[in-house]
Amino acid sequence: MKKFFSVLSFLFISAFVYGQNLTGKWLGELPQNNKEIKFKLELDILQTGKELTGSSTFVTADNHTVVFALKGKVDGRNITLDEFKAISCQCEDGKYDFCLKKMRGTFHVDSLKATFVIDGTWTSDLSYNGKEYLKSVCAPGLFTIVRPAFIRPLDGYYRKNNIANSTKVTGYAGIRETDAVFARRIWREIDLRKKVNQYMASPKRRLIDVLLSAIDARDIFAYDAVDSKTNPGGDGFITRLTAEQARSKLSDSSVVDIFDKKTGDKVGSKVVAGEFNPDEVVKFRLKEDWLFDKQRGVFEPRIVGIAPLIKIKTVVDVTNAEYQPAFWIYFPEARSVLATKEAINRNNDATGLSYDDVFMKRLFSSYIVKQSNDKDERIRDYTQGVDRLYESDRIKKNLMNWELGLWAY
Repeated sequence: MKKFFSVLSFLFISAFVYGQNLTGKWLGELPQNNKEIKFKLELDILQTGKELTGSSTFVTADNHTVVFALKGKVDGRNITLDEFKAISCQCEDGKYDFCLKKMRGTFHVDSLKATFVIDGTWTSDLSYNGKEYLKSVCAPGLFTIVRPAFIRPLDGYYRKNNIANSTKVTGYAGIRETDAVFARRIWREIDLRKKVNQYMASPKRRLIDVLLSAIDARDIFAYDAVDSKTNPGGDGFITRLTAEQARSKLSDSSVVDIFDKKTGDKVGSKVVAGEFNPDEVVKFRLKEDWLFDKQRGVFEPRIVGIAPLIKIKTVVDVTNAEYQPAFWIYFPEARSVLATKEAINRNNDATGLSYDDVFMKRLFSSYIVKQSNDKDERIRDYTQGVDRLYESDRIKKNLMNWELGLWAY
């Protein structure tokens, strides 16, 4: 009985090699029993993170075709990929044995031929003859598969990758409770409509888009901002939200009636989230602690949380005038994401500033809306109009004066 070898291969290019996404169709050839005769391969691959799925199509010289499902993983430049079941077989039952392969390969680039190359070895435990799976008698072999290396033209004269390839952030200096001789919790708001803050709303790299993408990827988590007995103030990072729940908090919702498909009678209703418009997020709230560390002699702010602010509809077509947090994000957890996202600067394209740099270096304008107090009052609870800004400046000035009052010359 003739033995034909179907193959599956997947090309992995690590993140630092052109940033290539490998989802798509790949073509190749496989020698038959290490001879001159070669058979056609078509690889249809889907890459999801480090997980690989898809199918491999193997065509013999007389146009018999078998399609196998595949799965695998990538680790740096190393590839692990297995064909594990037959999807279809256009072949004469029992005439051919097609081997299901376990492939192990390594990726490299042939710069002279402008191709991506996978070299490796394969083994096989099972074969498929169009009707059933049998114990494979296929001998292990070698394989080489290539793909044209389409490299995007460099949009400029140097490659900007320092921020995108950041692997860690600069941590805070440790502080002991006994060394924190003064602490004050402050809540402040950043208004993106101010000229100095408009870069955070740039369509090229909105801050809200960065945060939502990280939430979708589960790199960070959103926390419910609802005030409750277990979460006074709603900013205690108590209840995690799913990505869908977090997005629904940013969208206006509406009540939609549910009708029976057969009778047409109304059988109930449901709340449906509307479409989210990122341009509607014009404010962010920060929760931060101002600490004086007597061990280092440093008075500094440390951001604890960040929340996008929205206006909530209280009844139909009536919107609350005050901005409310949609959800809270634990800032120390988000720093590893913010450090890899470049902040767009209107004055200089080569600043090399990430969003983590923006917050660590305090490159934004803001105003205080609350400081910790025995009555848990916000500034708007005891002042009105322009007096809110005066009170915000007074609190800010008191913080600075406290530090200046420590020193004598």
